[in-house]
Amino acid sequence: MNSGKRGITEYMKKISERICQDIKNLWPAALAVVCCIILMNVIFHAFCPMVVLTGLPCPGCGMTRSLFLLLTGRVRQSIWMHPMGVPTACLFFYYLWNRYICGKRAKGMKFLIIAAILLLIVLYCVRMYLYFPDRVPYVYMKDNIFAKIIPFYEQTLHALGVL
Repeated sequence: MNSGKRGITEYMKKISERICQDIKNLWPAALAVVCCIILMNVIFHAFCPMVVLTGLPCPGCGMTRSLFLLLTGRVRQSIWMHPMGVPTACLFFYYLWNRYICGKRAKGMKFLIIAAILLLIVLYCVRMYLYFPDRVPYVYMKDNIFAKIIPFYEQTLHALGVL
């Protein structure tokens, strides 16, 4: 019985070592991303660079809200907000399970990420066609950088049929 406890303790120690090593390696990048998000939210009231620059939604617009809805058990609303929320969460947990619990590389991860990005782009095109600019999160943000610095930016978007 005691050796079983010791085995679990050693296993948990290996998991925590992997987590600590990743935190040690990634904390500067994570801190930079968090600071960037905070600054963009304070200055522009949005944290998506594409929205801040162009006023147009990006392929990931609504993903954060979708993941929050999923974490709070509102799966249908999560899928409505962004259909890639559930697959993204599954991909994330697949990676975490393999990296920390199994202690190995997640097989097929590159293929899964490429497939997810391609699906994200296809969904973006479909959702832009169906919902832009009338349904959140696919709305135009008038207070964007390009509109402020490029003369006739919004008129050009109208002429191209984007707005």
